[in-house]
Amino acid sequence: MPGLNQDIRIATVKSNEKVEPSSSMDLGSGSDVELYDPNRYSDDHSCVEHSSDGDFCEIVRTKSVHDDSKTPIEYEVPRSRFDRRAKMILVIQCAFTGFFSSIAGAIYYPVLNVIEDEFHINEEQVNITVVVYFLFQGVAPSIMGGLADSLGRRPVVLTSIILYFCACIGLARSQNYGQIVGLRCLQAAGISPVIAVNSGIMGDVTTKPERGGYVGYVSGFQVIGSAFGALIGAALANRWSWRSIFWFLVIGSGICLLFSILILTETKRTIVGNGSIKPKSIINKAPILILPYVKKVLHLDNPDIETLEPKMKLDLLAPLDIIKNTKMSILLYVAGMQFAMWSTHQTALSTALSSKYNMSVIDIGLCYLPTGLCTMASVVVSGRWLNWAYTKKFNKFKVWRDSERARLLEENNHNESKVDSIMDNDPNYTFNLFRARLGMAFITLVLSSGGFIAFGWCLEVKAPLAAVLVCSGFASLFSNCILTMSTTVIVDLYPSKTSTATGCLNLYRCLLSALFIGCLSRMITAMGYGGVFTLIGSVNAASSCLILWLVKHGHEIAMVRRHEEDALKKPLINDEEKQFDELDDDLS
Repeated sequence: MPGLNQDIRIATVKSNEKVEPSSSMDLGSGSDVELYDPNRYSDDHSCVEHSSDGDFCEIVRTKSVHDDSKTPIEYEVPRSRFDRRAKMILVIQCAFTGFFSSIAGAIYYPVLNVIEDEFHINEEQVNITVVVYFLFQGVAPSIMGGLADSLGRRPVVLTSIILYFCACIGLARSQNYGQIVGLRCLQAAGISPVIAVNSGIMGDVTTKPERGGYVGYVSGFQVIGSAFGALIGAALANRWSWRSIFWFLVIGSGICLLFSILILTETKRTIVGNGSIKPKSIINKAPILILPYVKKVLHLDNPDIETLEPKMKLDLLAPLDIIKNTKMSILLYVAGMQFAMWSTHQTALSTALSSKYNMSVIDIGLCYLPTGLCTMASVVVSGRWLNWAYTKKFNKFKVWRDSERARLLEENNHNESKVDSIMDNDPNYTFNLFRARLGMAFITLVLSSGGFIAFGWCLEVKAPLAAVLVCSGFASLFSNCILTMSTTVIVDLYPSKTSTATGCLNLYRCLLSALFIGCLSRMITAMGYGGVFTLIGSVNAASSCLILWLVKHGHEIAMVRRHEEDALKKPLINDEEKQFDELDDDLS
């Protein structure tokens, strides 16, 4: 079995294009970065594969030595064996499961007043059924995210859908208010982890230059549930009853479970490497892996065992380590506040249209369309913008860093190790990931805050319905951009704990949402709609100023995180060869 002597990550680009960064590049030191030149490795012995669509392909180049030979053999394999088509299949699968997380909240809003009348409860009590959903939606991913980072993505997703499926059956047959509250907790705890796991899946199979786009695709398809959930819920409740919305979720999640069992492949890099290694556990194996086409695409018959990453121990307290990081908590808080304001607006819209405008359930559902469509557009467009901004800023940084490296070499008598050490420990030579990802965040946060304040005052003075919907759509157009941006940053900074880190984002946004929605009824009574959204919008706009501080100090944060990731991997290096030997025995 080969023993690892050196591990070098390089990126391949077209000969006429600028260099793209890879997700495994050490952006703070030139010693770990080598550029792949297609012309240089164009001989017949090269095993580098170029993507047919001209996309950038990240290469992991591992030098190893066989026990029976001292001749080093070079392996050149891509970071991910999932090609563009396979990635899009994963996007669709992730979006399908994420859809049932996002729709579970939106589909419920139009029937709040119906639930209130059905069980003879007041507005504050019916809001509790929304609050508990957000509470469990926030807590569950923080726990399940750690399981996904340790045991694999597939088992957690399947477990989540099964719990959700059962909870929806119970909700459809519930007979009292207590059952509604309890089963809403189970429903949220069941499905909410898939959002965090989806981010982990995208982090497993994508590189940094393309990651923003794929995260945007997944988020965009996921929020279709938010876009059309209220309309679907209103239509079902109007045609049958409020129970039909949960039977709809039962049928849909059942189909989703079937597809997930059949085609959701494991992507966790500690289990399948770059996708070419067959999982040991049956729960991690998807039946689709037996298809000849899938075997060919993923190279299952010739696995790239060099890409298998060291196993991570299960640490249920890992979210606390992330939350304790002040700088990360700032990002999580700002993104969470924005989502909380959007969720509060969703709840207020339903109650206001019913009480102030005397609208029917189906008409209330139609009024959620501007919000949903604008939200969907925002996350998709922001994902594409992230790709463009990252590429542009990194190319500019690369030119500057190369010139600085040349200058330092001249000043230090061409001592490369000394120069590499200088650049590795000076944050000024680290790529400012926050500036690339969050450069436009402040503007979007301020615009959405202004839109929500205007929305609140439109409800307060009972403005024409068109004005209410325009303000709602405008605010939503900019509101969820920060979620795509912050999710991408978190995946970039925590490559070994993507699901756990994304679960922390979920914790912040859902707990803050639960706080505001839980107080919404009393706040409206005391302050009115205008006062409520002026307060929340002002706090959110003020909080967005913290983003500017993160952008300014982003290179320092990125350098610290890189060193933390390196320190995390060092204790596991001794176990890596043993892990490879075990895998080699299994493959034999």
